[in-house]
This record gives sequence, structure tokens and C-alpha cells, in this order.
Amino acid sequence: MTAVTNAVPAIEVQDLEFGWPGKPAILDIPSLRIAQGERVFLRGPSGSGKSTLLGLVGGVLVPRRGAVRVLGTDLATLGAGERDRLRGERLGFVFQMFNLIPYLGVLENVLLPAQFSPARAARVPGGDLAAEGRRLLTALGLGSPDLLARPVTELSIGQQQRVAAARALFGRPPVLVADEPTSALDHDTREGFLRLLMDECRAQGSTLLFVSHDTSLGGLFDRVLSLAEINRAAAPAGAAA
Repeated sequence: MTAVTNAVPAIEVQDLEFGWPGKPAILDIPSLRIAQGERVFLRGPSGSGKSTLLGLVGGVLVPRRGAVRVLGTDLATLGAGERDRLRGERLGFVFQMFNLIPYLGVLENVLLPAQFSPARAARVPGGDLAAEGRRLLTALGLGSPDLLARPVTELSIGQQQRVAAARALFGRPPVLVADEPTSALDHDTREGFLRLLMDECRAQGSTLLFVSHDTSLGGLFDRVLSLAEINRAAAPAGAAA
């Protein structure tokens, strides 16, 4: 276990229930606690509510009842703008579809968090944003100078994935959340990418919550959780994950 000993968990869920309006609950989680510095693999099949849980952790969704705390802050006590600000400052997201800006270059995409969160920019060592972006890209295997100004649409899927990871890590967010980011890659590429991602999380001291249905990756993490085992509500067949 490599988690940092700290009384305040990175992520804490208590008596959480969520369901879409007029629909049965798809998440009913009595308790979930992830320590600062811990790297946790959350597994579950498509449609089980994994991405919904990440939306609640990020403050994009609001639960019917219960508490979601990020680094001790109860998201239910915040307004929408405050949740947006907390998400920008404290959370880095790696999305399944990457969500890169197609008309921007590689380095420009990585530097985007600094435009939306002064706190992320302020955490860059020495204040040199471009240097930090290049460092992250190099750490993730994209250090070639000819790549930095390319539009991301000219990159392979694997390269786009690494750009998305570098963007999520930029500004050293205390918590990193990854939603099925390896689903389009073959096994060898998946494991290599994940090792690079985890190395960077260790270097930054970031907590990592990694969500996937690919159980073969679980051995690389401090802890593996099954959503089915912590969720008292059975997700309806075909519901969005």
C-alpha cells in the first residue's frame, strides 16, 4: 500500500443514493473511502453506474441523498459555480473519449487547465507552464518536438490518450479520475500507458481512481473494488454507465 497516512480521505462517500428523475436508484452506496495518495481500481461491467459515480465525485451530478466529499469538502454544501471551481482546482479527469480540442495543438491542449484554474497554474513548479507541459508529455512518451505543435487530430488513438492524461495531470491536481481511458488500446499498450500514468501520479502525490471493466489491469493498483459489491442497487439492464 502506498497511500499517504492522512485523516482526511481524498474521496469519501456516505449513504449515497442516485437515480435519474422518475427512475429507480442506480447507485446506493453505504460507504466508500479512498485515502490520499492511494491508487484504486474500480471495476464493473458497462451500464453498472461507474461513470455516474465519477460524475457525482466530480460534482457534475447531485445525489438524491447522502454525502460526497473531496478532500474533506462536502459537495452538497457548494453551489454549482463552487463545484465547478473545486473540480477545476482539485480534480484531473481522463475521459474515455479524451475530449481533446481538435483545432488546438498537442501542447496547447495540455495547457488548457491553466486557463480555467489559476490554482492549477500556481502549482506549476517555477511558473513555467510550457516547460511543465513538455515535461509531462515527455514522461508519457510524447517528447518529440515535432509533435508539440501538431493538431491532435493527426495523432494516433494511443497518442491522443497520452495527451489527455498529460492535460489531466497538469497543475498537479490532488485527485486524478480516469474513466475507461484504455478501452480502445490493445493489452500491451494498455499496460504500458497505465504504468506511465501511475508513475506520474506517484511523482506528484496524486490519488488515482481508475474505472474500467478490464479486470486484467487490477494487479497494478493498491486496491481493487467491485462496484457491484459496494452498490446495493442493481443497475437496470442497458442503463448508461
